[in-house]
Amino acid sequence: YPHFMLKEIHEQPEAIEQTLFNRLDPSRGRVTFDRRTKRFLDALSPQEQVVIIACGTAYHAGLVGQYMLEEFARIPVDVDLASEFRYRGPMLDRHTTVIAITQSGETADTLAGIRLAKAQGAKVFAICNVMGSSIAREADAVLYTHAGPEIAVASTKAYTAQLTALSLLTLYLSKRRQRISKELWGKLVKGLADLPKVVEQALAAEPAGK
Repeated sequence: YPHFMLKEIHEQPEAIEQTLFNRLDPSRGRVTFDRRTKRFLDALSPQEQVVIIACGTAYHAGLVGQYMLEEFARIPVDVDLASEFRYRGPMLDRHTTVIAITQSGETADTLAGIRLAKAQGAKVFAICNVMGSSIAREADAVLYTHAGPEIAVASTKAYTAQLTALSLLTLYLSKRRQRISKELWGKLVKGLADLPKVVEQALAAEPAGK
């Protein structure tokens, strides 16, 4: 490839597949997470307040996540730029979950945001690409995206991997809260399972470098 951005655009199917790996079982219609993540999500109250914080491209992934969680899991969600979140005097408590979305796990404003949230008694759930990063360490639970390193400044595969993680989160919570019909659940699970192949076919339709 002539540059990293084009290379990473074509790595999207693999990034999506790796994010789904061992989490989505379409044959059984099941979404599974590691023990820590499952325990965290299962403990959320029916009245849980959810706030998504992020910067840059991750913020736009959060806006899509807001739509998905509200539409399918029927959970009210606010989305804040992490750089604004600290200064608007958010009202948080132990019934609030702050979802921090970050590729690097080191975004300074997002890190400051989760520290503010924890100081007010809120819980923190991270969607992050880098294991052992500051945000991953400080969060109560983490959903890793497994997108691999991203060199290009304009985000591509990290964004689609974040959307994939948010889709898994939405499916899990919508089923656990019995907010979704069996028919729609099956349709969404199949669509998500087919996504790596669909993206690969779309990319193959245009020769690399064109």
